[in-house]
Amino acid sequence: MTSQSFDSRGLERRRGPRVPVGQVDGAVSVVGAKLLNVSLHGMMIESPVPLERDSVLRLRLVIEGQKSDVEARVAACTAGASGEKRRYGVGLEFTSLPREARWRLERTLAQSPMRVRSA
Repeated sequence: MTSQSFDSRGLERRRGPRVPVGQVDGAVSVVGAKLLNVSLHGMMIESPVPLERDSVLRLRLVIEGQKSDVEARVAACTAGASGEKRRYGVGLEFTSLPREARWRLERTLAQSPMRVRSA
């Protein structure tokens, strides 16, 4: 059974804390997308178009300079505004993450100042 907690917005359903991209000093990025935050289980990107929930995306994740092809399911897509152009926050859950990429991501996130919130 997964433990769930509440935050100021209600029930928190994530399996692990997401680390803002600024907290990982550029060690993690996504080719062709703006990465907002990342965890061992997923990430949030910014998209200029809405993406359909439960669709699966193939993305290239760059962790510590190493590229890995990953697949992620669209868990949520919410409208937001960024300047004059419409933007969407897309919450993604990894469905396929190569073992070596997981190890690099785990190591990178462990070095983040946000890691103390993972308990």
